[in-house]
Amino acid sequence: MKHIMICCGAGVATSTVALNKLQDFLKKEDLLSKVRISQGTVAEVKTRDDIDFIVSTSPVSLNVPVVNALPLLTGIGADKVFTNVKELILAGS
Repeated sequence: MKHIMICCGAGVATSTVALNKLQDFLKKEDLLSKVRISQGTVAEVKTRDDIDFIVSTSPVSLNVPVVNALPLLTGIGADKVFTNVKELILAGS
């Protein structure tokens, strides 16, 4: 099971929008049971060592893959975000 962290600056508003859209996609793709999703701030994610990858609406640079979630807010390029997330979930399984 992959652990995904959804984050934004404050850990509330934009990450919640991204989380809802991502959960809808994962349900449609029958992938929701393959992940554990946490939500929080960019500062919080930097203290975690149990994350497989991050989906963030704010810039963050870590030693795990980071998917830029801004397209989930604008709708422009959201398909690429979903494709990247799906590939990261299925990688190594």
